[in-house]
Amino acid sequence: MAVSPPPKKNAAVPSAPAASPAASKLDEKKIDAIINRGSSSVGASPPAPAQLKNFNIKITAGTLASIDEVRAKRPRKPTSPKLGISTQDWILEAISEKLEREQKKYKTGEV
Repeated sequence: MAVSPPPKKNAAVPSAPAASPAASKLDEKKIDAIINRGSSSVGASPPAPAQLKNFNIKITAGTLASIDEVRAKRPRKPTSPKLGISTQDWILEAISEKLEREQKKYKTGEV
């Protein structure tokens, strides 16, 4: 396969307006100034989200049925066939409420 040099660019491109070299350097200086200026500090960075941990939990069928029954009583969107809260969210909410009660009872710090 033969190798050839790339095609040469024409000095004047008919569709682009002709610009003087001094004007392009000035534009580049403006562009560099804007880039180097940067931006103002946003302030304190937001706190990092808590690290999630996964684990399995075993619940009896009766307990799960009771949870589903209570979940069904929650308000839902008028046209949605789904329940208002998922089982996982309901369990996490119950854990949170229990933690709050225990922390008040034993006067311990929050998790």
